[in-house]
Amino acid sequence: MSTMTEAEAKALFAEIDKDGSGEIRLSELRDYGMANGGTIGGLKLAEFVRAADADGDRRITLTEFKSHFA
Repeated sequence: MSTMTEAEAKALFAEIDKDGSGEIRLSELRDYGMANGGTIGGLKLAEFVRAADADGDRRITLTEFKSHFA
């Protein structure tokens, strides 16, 4: 994926974070992908979460998301 601006990353994060918790869980990421025609399997999603999840809590915060994409 290409690098996003900070504003683009923040907007995408908010779109994926359906419950507004300030964290993206694997289920939200999966749901977002399915709703947008994605075909990424569970293992690939889990790998992304591990790569972006700096503190290892299996959730991606806005800061982690921006660090990964922006």
